[in-house]
Amino acid sequence: MTSHSNEPMPATAPDAPPPAGHAPDVLVTGAGGFLGRHLVRGLAERGHRVRVLARPGSDRSPFADTADDVVTGSLEDRESLRRAAAGVTHVYNCAGVSADWGPWEEFRRANVDGPRNVVEAAHHAGSVARVLHVSTTDVYGYPKEPCDESRPPRDIGLPYNRSKVLGERAVQQASEATGVPVTIVRPVSVYGPASKDFVIEIGGLLRQNQMIYIRKGEVPAGLLYVDNAVDAMIAAAGSERTVGRAYNLRDPDRTTWREYIEALAEGMGTGTPKLSLPTPLATALAVCSEGLYKALRVTSRPVLTRHAVHLFDRDQSYGIHRAQEDFGFKSEVDFAEGMRRTLAWLDSDEGHRHVAR
Repeated sequence: MTSHSNEPMPATAPDAPPPAGHAPDVLVTGAGGFLGRHLVRGLAERGHRVRVLARPGSDRSPFADTADDVVTGSLEDRESLRRAAAGVTHVYNCAGVSADWGPWEEFRRANVDGPRNVVEAAHHAGSVARVLHVSTTDVYGYPKEPCDESRPPRDIGLPYNRSKVLGERAVQQASEATGVPVTIVRPVSVYGPASKDFVIEIGGLLRQNQMIYIRKGEVPAGLLYVDNAVDAMIAAAGSERTVGRAYNLRDPDRTTWREYIEALAEGMGTGTPKLSLPTPLATALAVCSEGLYKALRVTSRPVLTRHAVHLFDRDQSYGIHRAQEDFGFKSEVDFAEGMRRTLAWLDSDEGHRHVAR
């Protein structure tokens, strides 16, 4: 009989592999995405047997060689989530809509209802010692000055920001109702091989000579190399000190957007952006673009959005002292090495398929 006890299972060391031949001990949702695929690989390399939840008909190549078990389903399908969570001790929720434009209902289902369902499925399993939920520093509402976790989340009305704020709240409420231990991580700008937002999209714009700067690109980007993110997530999920807490994650260097984009452009052999917009002009263009797309009911992404302006306009060097103190967070991969690995991926067959060279 499945246990429904509210007593949390004892946490296990994040680097301790399960016994040989053991059934999957870890569940990863969103394994087909950028962060999820790297997390599955990182867990497998540490000896864990990983189960993933994958949508019907979705591309399974990102985890084909690293996942031990695949359950077909989604965050909206509670029965599939229960099947996926059965018997595991740790659940990593990497699934969600990460975009700056789209219908609110899509954000709500993926980023609010989905995470709540994950915690409830973990409770039904009765074996889960920890749910690690991936959020974002966007929950702070893009303050003019970077902050640490003492600042409460702030909904400023943009769909991604709002949905992630509500998603954290849903996870916390579900944890309180079920007794399932939850930890939240808030990465800043995660880059690396296969990054949709910061490698594929920016690389494509550079290739087409369409990339522009805001404020001359001199704003700290809050970069986090993906392997450093994976290390932090696994360490946070295995620490007793992190239960019920949220953590900002970024690499310690205050690398600017200009430094990042110029390194990417140099490695790709493209030109660097020639145009820089001041914040007031960029904001006005974003507001006009969004208004026009809404009026015309255009479903594609506007040329410029307020979310994008905030991202490139606001200092993203959020405080990480709490993560350093509670689970020894440190970035093993520095910026130079992170870019080397990223550019090597862009030169691979997969990279060429995403960014034509």
